[in-house]
Amino acid sequence: MGGGTARWEGRLAEDREEQAGRLQRCAAELHTRRRWAEAEAIAGRASALLATEPDTPALGRTLHALAGTLDDLGDHVQAESLYRRAGAILSAMTPDGAEDPLRIRCARGLACSLRRQDRPAEAEVILVAALALSEQLLGPFHVDTLATMTALGRLCEERGRAGEAEQLYRQALGRAEGTSAGGGGYDPDEVAGIAAALSGLLERRDPLSF
Repeated sequence: MGGGTARWEGRLAEDREEQAGRLQRCAAELHTRRRWAEAEAIAGRASALLATEPDTPALGRTLHALAGTLDDLGDHVQAESLYRRAGAILSAMTPDGAEDPLRIRCARGLACSLRRQDRPAEAEVILVAALALSEQLLGPFHVDTLATMTALGRLCEERGRAGEAEQLYRQALGRAEGTSAGGGGYDPDEVAGIAAALSGLLERRDPLSF
């Protein structure tokens, strides 16, 4: 009897996660169509479905996706909450490292949400820790390591520390270009994005040199 109840509850939880995932994807699509009120309502329904769900890696992935949608819709407070829960789930429940890249993306998303709430100091603490963790878990040349390094550079630039930002951009760009040259398959668009961040910083700092 107890085993049957547990299986039924497990299937019910999976159904709610699947439904919430569908709602999240629908909300994201509505957001791209600029139907923001509808998107926000649907994202809210998805968030409510997941509020009492037991922690699982699949739930962590869904929470991460939903947090990004809510952040795009301007609900940064709710996005922060979901990013934090997703990060905690993925840290505690995936010791094999399969979800390590998503853990780092959760941290970047959380930092972005904090920055949008005018909490740059907290965002910087998150990004510094995420960069160190990404270098440890994923390696110094991983795409998420370099994306986190670039995000930290942008935050430093916003906080008026152009020298630190330039150093981070140059380091990220050097690693990305080295990986590409060595046949590592680093996305050329990612390389271009880092290069654009660096050139934009240099142009703003010394426009006469461009």
